Amino acid sequence: MFLCGANDLITIFVAPECFSLCSYLLSGYTKKDVRSNEATMKYLLMGGASSSILVHGFSWLYGSSGGEIELQEIVNGLINTQMYNSPGISIALIFITVGIGFKLSPAPSHQWTPDVYEGVQFVR
Repeated sequence: MFLCGANDLITIFVAPECFSLCSYLLSGYTKKDVRSNEATMKYLLMGGASSSILVHGFSWLYGSSGGEIELQEIVNGLINTQMYNSPGISIALIFITVGIGFKLSPAPSHQWTPDVYEGVQFVR
């Protein structure tokens, strides 16, 4: 719900992290099951890695836009300074795409997902 109305980089980052935090807690609620602990740890580590990649992409975008966090101001700043074709923006978009890709786990970045689904208690 928050992500649909997001218009700045901070909200775009915080909204999926709130959902992810709830998912981490739900996936590891059976403490005595070894497979559940392993699955939760994989899920937590992959979530942390994807979050750090996403924040790194946001930092490239923030730096390239001149310190703006609102999406409309970022676009206006990039158009006014003609930075939209710069390598920094390409790097930022690559990092953001990879970070969101690992969060959503589509086809190229889905190797961790079956292990987590096998180990979580409520999926069995």
